[in-house]
Amino acid sequence: MTATTITRDRVRTDTATRDVDVVLAAGYSAIKAPIGESVLVAGPLLRSADHAVVEGNSTVAVADSTSLVVRYTHANAESTVGPLGADGIGSAITVTGTVARVPFAGTADAVVVLVDTPSGPAVFVAPDEVRILDTDIDLAGNPLSTLVFDGVEIASPAPVSREVAADVQLRLALVHAVLIAGAAQRCAEMTVAHTSTRKQFGRTLDHFQAVKQNEALLLEEVALVRGVVQLAMRHLDAAGSGPLSVAGRTAVNSAVVQAAVSAGEIARLSHQLHGAIGFTELSDLHLYTTRLWASRDAIGGGWNSRLGTSAITVGADGVWNLVTASTEGLNR
Repeated sequence: MTATTITRDRVRTDTATRDVDVVLAAGYSAIKAPIGESVLVAGPLLRSADHAVVEGNSTVAVADSTSLVVRYTHANAESTVGPLGADGIGSAITVTGTVARVPFAGTADAVVVLVDTPSGPAVFVAPDEVRILDTDIDLAGNPLSTLVFDGVEIASPAPVSREVAADVQLRLALVHAVLIAGAAQRCAEMTVAHTSTRKQFGRTLDHFQAVKQNEALLLEEVALVRGVVQLAMRHLDAAGSGPLSVAGRTAVNSAVVQAAVSAGEIARLSHQLHGAIGFTELSDLHLYTTRLWASRDAIGGGWNSRLGTSAITVGADGVWNLVTASTEGLNR
């Protein structure tokens, strides 16, 4: 399945945001491509650095200073500040080390790399000299690659503000929250179709009270995820290519936390209502539930703590203002 199969009418959404429609559709259609990373992270990150946006799909690699060493290529030997390479003549940098678990790095049209240089965060598009090793897959079968930098020189890395750089991981987590929302919608549709046509004891499954109750719980979770994702995207629209506001970070963080929690419930209820057939390869349900689990794993942990920390930071008097600011426009 290719990106050309995406159509806006495949996903029911109230938001006017074109980008989120595309990413929702990618989740809904179980497309194996870094569409979310490209439109919600790579593009805005490059634009914020006044760097040309790459055509096609781009994935994003966030370098960890423990596994990647970045130094100025032309070190200022006369500098007495820090180790050799911490001060440089010109902006060229030399990168050595690895970046692990980069999704779709081997199939994307470009890999946008965010690194912390001696003078601050910077972004560049990985050149051909960077080796890409497909080292793992996630639960949905999507490739996770390792980028290997063997002293690769980057002539002109584009500086990025620390505020924008700090939001990249949050934006990447939001990508998976949106993918969860899209896949969840498809799970709900498939489940309703199954329970309304499958018969037991002379009646379709949706005539049984227990089935009705679980189906209602499933639809509640799907609506909840869709709502928080749409709210988060409003804040992302407001930020554009710049940093998120405090309220925006709260809204996006909340969406990420809720999507991760709901992913497990939606997968559980969908499989329970499908019965044993939902676990077979004859059923397409596993194409979507495995993506729910994979995106939940990609979101990772720590977001609950960050959300709590932001509430503690503003203090008791500021929590209400933070909540109302982050949910402004929810019913529009």
